[in-house]
Amino acid sequence: MLFISAIVDYTSETATHIVQKIKNGDKHLKEKFIKDYIPFILNIVSGFYSSKTIDLKSSDEYSVGLMAFNEAIEKFDINRGRSFLKFAELVIKKRMIDYFRKTSSIGRKEIPFSYFNSKSETEFEKIINFAEADQAPGSYEFICELKDFSKQLESFGLSINNLPDYMPKHKDSRQMCIDIAKKIIENKSIYNKLKTKKYIQMKELSKIIDVHPKTVERNRAFIICLCIIFDNDYGNFKAYLSKIF
Repeated sequence: MLFISAIVDYTSETATHIVQKIKNGDKHLKEKFIKDYIPFILNIVSGFYSSKTIDLKSSDEYSVGLMAFNEAIEKFDINRGRSFLKFAELVIKKRMIDYFRKTSSIGRKEIPFSYFNSKSETEFEKIINFAEADQAPGSYEFICELKDFSKQLESFGLSINNLPDYMPKHKDSRQMCIDIAKKIIENKSIYNKLKTKKYIQMKELSKIIDVHPKTVERNRAFIICLCIIFDNDYGNFKAYLSKIF
């Protein structure tokens, strides 16, 4: 990844204020603003590469980043009270993903896991290998979903590294866990208790399912994984899981 040595002389608040001036008609300020933020743009674009040797400034990707930054200026809504730089970063990443989908110029193995600021690159490498992510649609979104999923698992004392171990070996057992997780999600009281207290309320759960508490406890980790997945918009992850279940 490219390491940016230049220091940008704006804070997020100042950048937002400058964009407001630009949207009020200061076109000359816009040109300077984009020029000053070239290191910012390059930093985001470079995150899509594991190679350090590519000349980004002469690449099509750099042009995509510049156009995306300009698009962010045009579409930024001052009244929403958010940071322009965070908004611009999202727009650039989205346009880069769109670009790579169209050109198919990056293969799965070249995805830089460090770009997503994970605590461990190997944790995502392991789960990607386990999930055969080259068959999953939208590889970049798939990894973003896994990052969020991993964070939520950590709040339960679970690790994405152990996901293959959490999963029951038998199909009937997996289906049973799916049914239990769906029941938990449907019951707001039980699910809220799971999210806040980090445990499954067996007394209440036993009223709506006919499964022995020891069976639930034995599959606790996988059931929690499923509850997190069902409660979030993990489109690619869900698509993969539907195949293996």
